[in-house]
Amino acid sequence: MDELVTTVTKFKSKKGSENQLIEALKSFDNSSSKTWQILSLGDNEYAAINTYESIETRTEDVATGLDWLDSITPLIDLYENGSRTEAFSGIVLYENE
Repeated sequence: MDELVTTVTKFKSKKGSENQLIEALKSFDNSSSKTWQILSLGDNEYAAINTYESIETRTEDVATGLDWLDSITPLIDLYENGSRTEAFSGIVLYENE
């Protein structure tokens, strides 16, 4: 049985690139996701939240996501640890539809 998986990926926009980053987040091919959202976290930080039908479906987006991330690197500030994003994933234990 497949289990839903949700990923949360945070991005920090360079000053002046906020709208470009939002548009890039919106234009990413999210067709593999069951649902997806973009959140504004304040201070030029945004989060993309995607829910997938299974870990396998999520894995299919990883390669595409890395190529896409390379393309938006000029729009984002690195985090203190040198990463372009901060991210985590987990199995959905409860969902209220």
